[in-house]
Amino acid sequence: MNPGGGLTGGGHPIGATGVRMVLDAAKQVRGAAGDYQVEGARTVATLNLGGSGTTAVCTIVGRAG
Repeated sequence: MNPGGGLTGGGHPIGATGVRMVLDAAKQVRGAAGDYQVEGARTVATLNLGGSGTTAVCTIVGRAG
């Protein structure tokens, strides 16, 4: 689920999409996502594929407590 509409909806700068995903995840777990906030979000996983599908990065962002 991507409550922010996805990366393509916000532009798709080559090389910066993974950074945008992690920033969105951090905003969710901090409760700072504004209109796109998922109530009670504590852990968010991102998956970014690059190149021709030969590079993959998975990031898990969470908060303690």
